[in-house]
Amino acid sequence: MIIVDSNQIRFVLPHSPALKLFSVVAQRAGHTLAITDVVLREIVRQHHEELTSATNGYLRARRALNELLAPPQRVQGTPRIPEAGLNRKNFIRREVERFEADIRADFLVLPTSTEDALAALMMEADHTEPGLNGAGARDASIWLTAARAAATPERDTAGRRLPVIFVSSDGDFTAPGKSRDLAPQLVNDATRKGRLVLKSTVVDAMDALGYPQQLVDAEEVTKQDAFERVLIDVAIDLADLSSRYMEKVAEAEVTVRLVSGQKGRRCSGDGTILTTVSGTWSIRFVFEWLPRRQGGYGGTPYKGLPMQIEGTALMVEERDKEAVVEFSPQMISVAGRDSRVF
Repeated sequence: MIIVDSNQIRFVLPHSPALKLFSVVAQRAGHTLAITDVVLREIVRQHHEELTSATNGYLRARRALNELLAPPQRVQGTPRIPEAGLNRKNFIRREVERFEADIRADFLVLPTSTEDALAALMMEADHTEPGLNGAGARDASIWLTAARAAATPERDTAGRRLPVIFVSSDGDFTAPGKSRDLAPQLVNDATRKGRLVLKSTVVDAMDALGYPQQLVDAEEVTKQDAFERVLIDVAIDLADLSSRYMEKVAEAEVTVRLVSGQKGRRCSGDGTILTTVSGTWSIRFVFEWLPRRQGGYGGTPYKGLPMQIEGTALMVEERDKEAVVEFSPQMISVAGRDSRVF
């Protein structure tokens, strides 16, 4: 069984080519794709919020555009969604219900037992991993559900016991620093015997199943236009800029630079290429270049907005189609102020 956390399921959502490849690889190895009921609730809530925001944003933009157009040229909705449909609350409800149904069709939903839910609350109260710092009952409940699943393993066609692979990039599950190893406090009999395995990304999970994976230059991936566009959009959205800054950002000179990162990891098959990269990127919006000071020392050479964003990206490439990029952020710094976003 492969249990996917919320920070990784966004890369393999229903109808995506990434899920198609991931599902094929899992099925060939005898694994069922699964999530917990807590993860389901979280991603459905996130989808509801994102859908509501996107719909409202579209309606505002359409109204603003129509104010600038003559009546015959005005926009009356989208080709697939009637204008009246977007204005009804049940449009959001129906789409969220469809999204949840699609998730349930592609992933087995594991219920959190009462015993594990209570234990998770105790882990949070005691500040024991993964419930550190008085938070994390959610993470603890997901981990305990995965551990419970490992007690009744699936078997492959030859009757061999299969491990439970838990896929999450959440730092609460890993050792301190940039390690991809399991946190020492979470090591137990199941993890020592390989019955419960932590992998950071869906590509790492595929690699664990013996699917070919190769290292690639992270710069090669992140310099692509498709990647930079998504990274900039995510940074602007997370920064929650005021309208005054948004106007300046729209006209700014933008540069993107990989500050730090490990090698990208890539796997391919069935006409699809998946590449995952984790790292920290610097994004600089320059509003105005300033004249050099006498002597050329001191001072900032521009007026603008510097950002840094840390996270993991998955790029999905199909033949004869534009690359699709999903970015899962972890930290963002705007003008030197850090904020954890996962």
